[in-house]
Amino acid sequence: MSAHRRRNVALAALAAVAAGTRACDAETEQVDFKEELGTRGRGGAHQSIPPTHEPAAQALAEEVGCLANSLLGGVLIIGVDDRIGGSDALVGAQSDAAWLKARVHALTSPHYTVDIEELITDGTRLLLIDVPPALEEIRAGGKLRARVGSSCEELSGDRAREFLERRRGYDWSAEPSGSRLSHATSAALASARVKYQSAKGVAPASDLELVRRLGVLIGDGSETDPELTQAGALLLTPLDPGLEQLVVLDVLSEGRPSRHSVRGPAPLLEIFDEAWAQLTGSSFPETVTVIGAGRRLMRAIPDYALREAIVNAIMHRDYRLARSSITVHAINGMHLKVRSPGGFVSGLRADRLITAPSTPRNPALASAMRVLGLAEREGVGIDIMYEQMLRAGHPAPSITESGGEVVVTLLGGRPDVELLAYFDELAARDQSLDGVRTAMAITELFSATPLRSERLASIAQCTRVEAEQTLIALEAAGELRRLVRSGRAYTLADPTRERFHSRLRYTPRRALDQHSDLVRAFLDSHPQIGREDAASLLGVVENSASRILAELTRQGVIEPVSNARGPRVRYRLVATSTSTHAPNGVD
Repeated sequence: MSAHRRRNVALAALAAVAAGTRACDAETEQVDFKEELGTRGRGGAHQSIPPTHEPAAQALAEEVGCLANSLLGGVLIIGVDDRIGGSDALVGAQSDAAWLKARVHALTSPHYTVDIEELITDGTRLLLIDVPPALEEIRAGGKLRARVGSSCEELSGDRAREFLERRRGYDWSAEPSGSRLSHATSAALASARVKYQSAKGVAPASDLELVRRLGVLIGDGSETDPELTQAGALLLTPLDPGLEQLVVLDVLSEGRPSRHSVRGPAPLLEIFDEAWAQLTGSSFPETVTVIGAGRRLMRAIPDYALREAIVNAIMHRDYRLARSSITVHAINGMHLKVRSPGGFVSGLRADRLITAPSTPRNPALASAMRVLGLAEREGVGIDIMYEQMLRAGHPAPSITESGGEVVVTLLGGRPDVELLAYFDELAARDQSLDGVRTAMAITELFSATPLRSERLASIAQCTRVEAEQTLIALEAAGELRRLVRSGRAYTLADPTRERFHSRLRYTPRRALDQHSDLVRAFLDSHPQIGREDAASLLGVVENSASRILAELTRQGVIEPVSNARGPRVRYRLVATSTSTHAPNGVD
């Protein structure tokens, strides 16, 4: 990302804050709002600091190091209270820009140069610190920190090692293995050939050409028996024959003895084929399901989600943890749990999995598996997994980090044929509605209503603008309706609600809750609301409207603008109630 682009992104975020968005909700992986250390007194009141306040420089140097260690860099906007929005959030920056630039350079290791711009916004002096991505890791205060989502985290232990390896381009799976092509088993080569032909249409003419196309050779492959990379050895040879790489247990419940099991060492292609046969055979058998006017073979867990869970575990596990195995529990023909050694790669969080760029721990292994058609080339496997589970009426996947392992849980069951038919019909009418955000929006409205764009942005891990585009498209398709014209709160349209009435899992809501939703939706497109507005909006007399507004004020939803008593009082939305902590990016 260029400096010009970074600045534009920062200015867009700043404009959103000035318009009322809480600064913390406008932060992204590239934009961070900060106040200088020392500008808050004990009671939280804003106070002055010297323009050469050393504690402020030390704290900001750490934030600079954090952004410098990201792939795109970013911008620190100094002089903004990130807890609120509007003009009140612009509290001002007091540090001398030239002095601060010199101190950041001195306090970072290796010394790092930033550009600092003074900016006057609504009469308030702010500082924009442009932080380009560094060519090497930057430390400040002896700490190695990196941007994770919209926050900075200190890295240590395995996370620091992985971060440094990724920064330096290290890939364990591309290293020499000591194994040769002649060590590859005939079954693994046959499996690779079948998968390659299925993915590409024509199989390579020889084993040597096959491994060359997989990119798993050391050197140019001119030798008659070339050495394989670690990825090639894992996929094709009996590397570390005493180590079980994959264990599949078919159980009635976790902790019970297995009814059937598959376990074994490398080659991974052989053990994967055995595991897949078990999972798609007796563990999750196909049944004939009638969907609309057609019949379809389906499982308790959709094929794509089942395959993606296993392939992801193989592709992303940490193979340097030599005493650990990928463990798969197929539970009572309904659920799947996969545990893969090694936590999330540095910079990845559970709440950013759907939209985060694919960053495999083992790039060479991932590349070979993509060539074989086992993994998605576009890095969209996780969001398709989510979509397939939701379309079938199942809960969204659970993907968490626990005890140094990534744990994927899929809760399946009998497919919801009516819901599947509905999503098929929707996609046939408008191909743009065939995606994970559509599935999330519709199924979320089975659990709670109304759905605001902030909430969809949070669960779909996208920007609020992207979420709003999905909701607008569903409204145009006749599936949703807005509570208030130009508002950001949506509910199921009457035909859709009637079709899925039995699936609605919420009880009738209190009148006050419904009034709160309408008032919030009104304030999406109006800066204030008064008694007359509320009476018209809610269909009540003005005295009742006053009581409702007073109760919403007591609950902290709205607050008086001025004239806190009397019939002419007007109200605005309390800043903290405008968002549900969505990952609100800047477009």
